Parts: sequence; C-alpha cells; structure tokens
Amino acid sequence: MQLCRYMNTLQTILVPVDGSPASLAALDDAVVLAQDYNARIEVLHIIPPEDPLAPDVRDETDRAMDAAIERAKESLGEDRITRTVKVGDPLLEIVKQARDRVDLIVMGTHGRIGRLHELLGSIAEGVIRNAPCPVLTVRDQTGGYQSFADRRHHRPSLSEQRTSAAHDQARNR
Repeated sequence: MQLCRYMNTLQTILVPVDGSPASLAALDDAVVLAQDYNARIEVLHIIPPEDPLAPDVRDETDRAMDAAIERAKESLGEDRITRTVKVGDPLLEIVKQARDRVDLIVMGTHGRIGRLHELLGSIAEGVIRNAPCPVLTVRDQTGGYQSFADRRHHRPSLSEQRTSAAHDQARNR
C-alpha cells in the first residue's frame, strides 16, 4: 500500500545508460512508467575517466543510445526527456544526480553473480545501497525475459518493436 501512494507522486525518473542491452531495456521500462504516471525522464550517460571501450565500440554504443533516446522522445515527447553526459565514477555520479530531484532510478543490471560479480563489482548494487530513492533494476530482454511493457500493457517494449520490425523487413526482402 505504501508503494502505491508513493507511485502517485512519481514525477522524475533517472535512467543511467551505457549503451548495453540492459541499460536500453531500462530506458524502455522507464518510458512505460513515465507514460503511466505522466513523469519526466532524465537520461544520464557517464563516461568513466579511463573508458575501456575501443573508439569503434564506443561509437556503436553511442549510436544505440541515441536511437533508443530518439524512440523514447517519439513516445513521450521532446519536453519530457533530458539527456546529460558526465565524465566520472558511474556509481558516484548516479547517486549524486539522484539526490537533486529524482523520485525513482530505473537502471539496467547484467545479473552477474558469484566470482565474476566479486571481480567486477556491481554499479547497480552500489546504487541500490546508496540511492536516496527507490531503484528498479532491469535485465536485458533477451533470453526469454518478458519486458515490463509487455507484462504491464500486453505490448512489446520500444526496442522489441524495433527488433520485430527489422525481422519483418528482412523477411520481406
């Protein structure tokens, strides 16, 4: 019951994106929530100071992020989505941004467990432990995972719609 009262005041959703499938799935789910609650979305892209991605990989992830943000703007409207790019530690920047004016953080998680998680750490876990607001974590929608949009509204998410349209175009060629 407490959560229902809180959700009625949902005005601003922070979505950290890094171009990974999980972060883009989080943006899709945030769009569904923003539609349901007439909320705004703040997309936050943080570039680590020692960015480990090669320039060609970085360009590809930037294109994927740009396309996902454009689809989100088409669904919600230009005025309900802002994008900020920062250089720094992702965990610190996400928590800092959330302190200002955010009601909910929706972020992707890779779902690593065990030894791999110990070696790499988890930004999502750190955000959950330190965020001043609720955090909704989202996994990549591949591998049989049903998206929030599909469960909530019985329709595919924006990225699933795009993937389906691409498959249809390929079949029609």
